[in-house]
Amino acid sequence: KARFVEMFGDPISNNFNWNTTKLKNITSKITNGSTPKGGSKNYVNSGVMFLRSQNIWRNHIDSSDVVFISEKTNLKLQKSVLKNNDILITKTGRINTQNSSLGRAALYSGKDNSANINGHVYLIRLKNHNLVLPRFLVTILTGEAYRKYIRKVCVGGIDKRQINLNQVENFPIILPPVKKQQEFISLIQQVDKSKFENIVYLNKTLSSKILSQIGDVIRD
Repeated sequence: KARFVEMFGDPISNNFNWNTTKLKNITSKITNGSTPKGGSKNYVNSGVMFLRSQNIWRNHIDSSDVVFISEKTNLKLQKSVLKNNDILITKTGRINTQNSSLGRAALYSGKDNSANINGHVYLIRLKNHNLVLPRFLVTILTGEAYRKYIRKVCVGGIDKRQINLNQVENFPIILPPVKKQQEFISLIQQVDKSKFENIVYLNKTLSSKILSQIGDVIRD
């Protein structure tokens, strides 16, 4: 977070004076999904992933409780079929918790046409990657500045809010040079790799200790 601010400043106030545009000007599609008639009766044991707002978190997709729809149902919901590098953002939710469910964004990195979304999630598809890289856009949308911005523009009751399609289309987006965006993404990838290697190391270390303790018990 600190490195992003150091390199790009605040994406809402744009204190670094980057060129800016509205989200709708750099996208080929912004739409929300649909809930098929019959709701959960459409869910099947396997098929096309059907992502709901509880699957979309800040910077990642949680598939631990993902549900599936059939290919036939998916064909009826063609407008929201996902493609690789689509950006997903939750349309409705609460804003009064640390992990507020409204406006959480994540990058879809799966195969084309292998997932869909319900009515509480927006799909954002960039026209091309010559102005904004998908992962960089997700970083913008999940930063503290955008959390505050979404809290400001959202509508609805005290407990549950919503961001409307028009609001999403008019999200202000900074446009730093793509080379600089890629430089930042490379830093993210290095951090992710380091975290993964640390997890692997800790798992191996813990496994070795557990096996050693089991061996001691057996010998005793």
